[in-house]
Amino acid sequence: MARSRSLTGLSDVELLGMLDEAKDEATNLRFQHVTGQLDNMNLLAHSRRQVARILTELRAREIDAADAVMARQADEVEEFTDDEASPEEPARVFKRRRRRDG
Repeated sequence: MARSRSLTGLSDVELLGMLDEAKDEATNLRFQHVTGQLDNMNLLAHSRRQVARILTELRAREIDAADAVMARQADEVEEFTDDEASPEEPARVFKRRRRRDG
C-alpha cells in the first residue's frame, strides 16, 4: 500500500506535532465515548487510524535512514577490503557420523 501523500510531504517536526494533536483528539473522543457524549462512533476509529498512519510514516522514515547508514557503511567496508589478497575458502560441510549402537 502506498504512503499517504499528505504525510510524505511533511517534515518530521510537523509529523510529530500532528501526532500529538491526533493523540489528544483520540483521548478526548474516548472520554466522550465513555461519558456517553459521543454521537458519531466513526470519529473514534478515524482518529485511531490517523495516529497509526502518522506512526507508520515516522517508522518508514526511520527505517529509510537506517538503510542509508548501513549502505554507506557497507560502501566504506568494500573500499578497505582487498578481494585479491584473500581468496574465498570453500564452505566446509560437516557430515554426521552414524552411531552404530546396537
